[in-house]
Amino acid sequence: MIKPVAAALALTFSTTSFAESSSSNLFPEVTLFNAANGEDQERLWSQTKLMFGLGAGVIGALYLMPESVTNWDKSEIGRGNMAQKWWDNVRQGPVWDDDHWAINYIGHPYFGGVYYQVARKSGYDQFNSFLYTTLMSTFYWEYGIEAFAEVPSIQDLIVTPIGGWLYGEWAYQTEQRIRAGGGEVMGSTRLGNASLFLLDPVESIGKGINRVTGNDTIKTGITFNTSNPVQTPSEVRAKESYYGFTLHFHY
Repeated sequence: MIKPVAAALALTFSTTSFAESSSSNLFPEVTLFNAANGEDQERLWSQTKLMFGLGAGVIGALYLMPESVTNWDKSEIGRGNMAQKWWDNVRQGPVWDDDHWAINYIGHPYFGGVYYQVARKSGYDQFNSFLYTTLMSTFYWEYGIEAFAEVPSIQDLIVTPIGGWLYGEWAYQTEQRIRAGGGEVMGSTRLGNASLFLLDPVESIGKGINRVTGNDTIKTGITFNTSNPVQTPSEVRAKESYYGFTLHFHY
């Protein structure tokens, strides 16, 4: 169950003129870089930095898998000159890869959903969460960490953000239902905790780090924003305003 405390509950009221924003409201608004609607950029950046650190662990786990699964040439990785290896892979790509189907069509959508959750639970809408997922999967992973081991993949560049959006939104909604039901799955708190970890491992690991350090090293919780109604030109009134609010919960 969500248990907000007074210090962790923030309400921010804002007002803006429909006349000033009517044209942009007809199309998705990019707020990923300016938090124009009260999104929690501090949480987004805090959890993004955590993912940068966790990336090393993911690479280690993939390195231990058989080459038949990952298609990583471990002999090449171990020869040194990683910068040259990265540049060679980037110049050759993207290509259609031959990775195991489970890596391409289960693993990549899952981790895309992990990226998506970081933005979605920071108060961003689906469009901006999808944009964040695309940027992370492309530049942090495909042309970043993984390019040290293999040529960027066409499937991964497409499947990770799109699959991440579809799975990530389902995971986001499912987590809220579990928490609304007292954190239980099939009447079990243990199953509930395991499900919450799998749905959003970054959040769960962040909370674990906070428990160990005794402070809010990683910003966790969830931010809810009201959405602004789409206005057509005929509906615009000069100086007409809307009001919205932002809620941030720690649980």
